[in-house]
Amino acid sequence: MKSTFRILCVTLCCVLTVCCCGCHKGGKGSRSGLVPAAGVVMYKGEPVAGATIEMRPSSPDQINSVAVGLTDPNGKFILMTDRPNDGAFPGKYKTVVKKQVEMIDGMTREERDNKLRDEGKGNDLYFDKSKVKVENLVPVKYSEPDATPLEIEIPAKGNKNITITLED
Repeated sequence: MKSTFRILCVTLCCVLTVCCCGCHKGGKGSRSGLVPAAGVVMYKGEPVAGATIEMRPSSPDQINSVAVGLTDPNGKFILMTDRPNDGAFPGKYKTVVKKQVEMIDGMTREERDNKLRDEGKGNDLYFDKSKVKVENLVPVKYSEPDATPLEIEIPAKGNKNITITLED
């Protein structure tokens, strides 16, 4: 669980760094025009906890600002552009959804650590890193901006009830 959280935090930090480094049109970083944007991510009829949401403008003439979010245990998210929960600019967005976990010898890092602890071996911090595999927990087609079939429009007044439904 901790490693999944770490992956999500690193991903979110990378996206936020891009957002905060003047990627707005004209490089001014203005918050003017942001509207509320929030919702839920569903997959196989269940909410998706711990997923990263990344919304990239679909049109080149739209304000060039990425909005991001992280789903809570109920699959709910609130988008942010410059600051936590500040929303997104109105417009159409190609939408990326990622949820990944590190696997080691067919187990999550947490499962592996628990097994080692149960065997009295503690946590083995020094393991063959080539055995670490990243597994997607939602369909991979949603993980790349150029490939995702999701396009979501944020209206001028915002939308706090966005439903993102992922399909195999």
